[in-house]
Amino acid sequence: MKRTTSLLIVAAAIANGIFAAPPENKDQTTLGEPRQAIDKGNAQWIEAWDKADAGLIASLFANDGVLLGRNGKFFKGEEQILGHMKPVLESAGKGVKATVTTVDLWLDNDTAYETGRYSYSYQENGKPVKEEGRYVTIWKRQSDGAWKIAMDMGVPKS
Repeated sequence: MKRTTSLLIVAAAIANGIFAAPPENKDQTTLGEPRQAIDKGNAQWIEAWDKADAGLIASLFANDGVLLGRNGKFFKGEEQILGHMKPVLESAGKGVKATVTTVDLWLDNDTAYETGRYSYSYQENGKPVKEEGRYVTIWKRQSDGAWKIAMDMGVPKS
């Protein structure tokens, strides 16, 4: 429990800009293949929201990946993440316009730490809804070389 609480505190601090990436990693061009894989993963995240495809979102996570929800709950593994995201995407419907903008990305061996901004625009009960905020995502290189999400947390703008 202590580890989860510590992870939540660090993730929230990173998402809110309290910590900054180490200066030596500010040059995004040196990140090469990991940056390309993470950009592709973010594009798939956007596509999943547009198509209301919870399976695509769940597939972006590592087997033991964790999605931290707004209400303090966390969902671990593909099955729990899929179970959580399916009704969320169904209620928003297809055509959600999502943006994911990486602000900072830095590497520590086979772990990448990403912070950024997100927004979602959609219709709910015939009325436009827009949600914006910051996020922190921790990506891990898997044994097959793929980059998967180990932890993801959004912090909505208040």
